Amino acid sequence: MRVKAFVAPVAVGVVAAGALVFWAFATRHTATPEVVEGWAGPNDTGTAISVHTSEDATDGNSYLIAGADWAGRDDVWHDGSVGPSCVGTDPSTRVRVRLGIVNVTPVEGGIGGQVVAWLRCLD
Repeated sequence: MRVKAFVAPVAVGVVAAGALVFWAFATRHTATPEVVEGWAGPNDTGTAISVHTSEDATDGNSYLIAGADWAGRDDVWHDGSVGPSCVGTDPSTRVRVRLGIVNVTPVEGGIGGQVVAWLRCLD
């Protein structure tokens, strides 16, 4: 008779655990970044860069890199909350880089657009 008293709570626990596992996998999101290479020129604080197709090109795309994890030429990864990155802060200097860019869709009044997930200095 005591077995019957435990069947219902155990069944509820199993269903709750299954629902929790399903929720964890159903709400998990991943993003595959678009990889972009080029020559980056930083702003004077090192928080943003313009990326160009060559070292002497004038047209390029601008990206905010503040907060993005980065690796220098030594392949050591650094926390993006500590700056500046390997690109530096000299706007007259260009560094060859590879970026991982994720397109973010705005949700509930938030902002979206292209976000630099990581940055690696090359050469």
